[in-house]
Amino acid sequence: MLSGCISMDGIDPKSTTTSVDELATGQAITQARHDLPWPQQEWWQVFQDIQLNELVAHSLQQHPDIRAARARITMAEAQAQMVGALRAPQASINSTLVRERFTSLQFIPSPWGGHLEWNNKATTNLSYDLDLWGQREQQWKSTLSQVQVATAEAQQVKLSMSSAMVMQYIALSREYALHEIAKERLEIAQHRLDILQRALAAGLGTEIEVNQAATLIPVLRAQLEASAEHVTLMQQQLAALAGEGPGFTEHLHHPALSLNAVIGLPDSLPANLIGRRPDIVAAKWRIEASSAGIASAKAAFYPNINLMSFIGFQAIGFNKLISDSGLAAGAGPAISLPLFDGGQRRGNLAARTAAYDLAVEQYNSIMLHALQDISSQLVALESDTIQHAELLEALHIAERTHKLAQTRNHAGLANYVQVLDAESQVLDQRAVLIDLEASRLSTYASLMQALGGGLEPAPAETH
Repeated sequence: MLSGCISMDGIDPKSTTTSVDELATGQAITQARHDLPWPQQEWWQVFQDIQLNELVAHSLQQHPDIRAARARITMAEAQAQMVGALRAPQASINSTLVRERFTSLQFIPSPWGGHLEWNNKATTNLSYDLDLWGQREQQWKSTLSQVQVATAEAQQVKLSMSSAMVMQYIALSREYALHEIAKERLEIAQHRLDILQRALAAGLGTEIEVNQAATLIPVLRAQLEASAEHVTLMQQQLAALAGEGPGFTEHLHHPALSLNAVIGLPDSLPANLIGRRPDIVAAKWRIEASSAGIASAKAAFYPNINLMSFIGFQAIGFNKLISDSGLAAGAGPAISLPLFDGGQRRGNLAARTAAYDLAVEQYNSIMLHALQDISSQLVALESDTIQHAELLEALHIAERTHKLAQTRNHAGLANYVQVLDAESQVLDQRAVLIDLEASRLSTYASLMQALGGGLEPAPAETH
C-alpha cells in the first residue's frame, strides 16, 4: 500500500559472489610454501638495485597517471560530500525585486491595479527531507563506497606503474647484458677473420673461408647497432614511466639486479587475497555501491515527506516592506506518493539491479584471474629453476671445453680457430642464461603484482 500503484515485484539480483573456498586452486598453489610474509610495500627493493628504487620512487610521485588517480579520489570525495549534504536541513535567503505592471482585472487593490509598481519579497526558507525510507542515506552510502573504489583504483595504478617500471628495468638489464655478448661475438669473428687471412697469405687456407668469415662481420656489427638501439629505446620508455622526458634516463648506469628471495606464498591464501589485491578490493566496493543503489531505488517507491517553512517580508513598493503588515510566514509538510510514473521507478530499479549483477560478476572474474595469475607465476618460477640448473650445467660444459681447447692450442695440438669456436659456444650458453634470468626476475615481479604488490590494503567492508 505504501508504494501506491507501483510494484517492484520480480526485480531482484541474480548474481552471487563466488566464495574462494569453492575454487580449486590447483597443485601449483597448494604445494607451494605458505609460510612467507606478504610482500612489503616497496616490494621492488628485493632486487637490490638502488637505481631501480630511485626510478620507481620518482615514478610514483611524478607520473601523470598517479596524479590523475589522486584527482579521482578527490572528485569522489566531493561527490560524496554533495550527496551527503542533502541529508541535512537546508536553509536559504531569497529575495526578488520585480518592477511589474499589475492587471486591473484581478483582485489587485487600488491604486496598484493597472499601474506599474515594485513587487518585492525577501524570505528565509528552511526545508528538511525526513528521508523516511532511507533513499538519501543509501545514495550517500553509495557515494562513500565509490570513494573507496577510487582509493583502491589509485592503489592499482601505483601497483601497475611500479610493476611496469620493474619489468622495463629488467628488460633493460637483459639488453645491456646481450649488448656485451654482441661485442664479444664481434671480437671473436674479427679474430677468426684475421687468422684466416694470415692462413690464406701463408698458402694454408682458401679465399672461400676468408669470405665466409668476412661476411659475418657486417652482420654482427648490424646486430650490435640494433642492440644499442634497443638500449636507447628502453631508456626512453623508462623515462616515460618515470613521468619525465626522454633525456631523463640517458645516463643510467648498468643495472645490477640480484634476486635471492625464497619462492612461495603467504599464509591464508587465497582468503586474504580479497583484502590485498587493489583490483579485488575495488570490485568488492563496487558491489557495496551497487547494493546501496538498489536500496535507494527501492526507497523511491514509497511516499516521502519534506518539511518546509519560510519567514520574511512581502509588499508592493518599498515603504512598508520591512513592517509588521509586510510580514509573511508559513510552515508545513510536503507529501509525495508515487501512483503512476510510466515505469520510471521500475526501470531505475532494474538498472540498479543489473549494475549490481554486473559488479558481482566482475568481482568473480577478477578473483578467478587473480588465482590463475598466481598459479601461472608459480609454475613459471618452478620451471625456471629447473631450466636454470640444466642450462648452468651446459654452460659449465662449454667452459670446460673452452679451457680444454686453450690447453690443446698451447700444446700445439689444435689451432686457435677451435679455441674461438669453443668461446662462441660459451657466449651462446651465457646468452641463453641471460634470457632465462630475465624471465625469472620478471616472473617474480609478476608474482608480487599478483599478490597485490604489498600496497596498503583498503578495508573490504562497510561499517
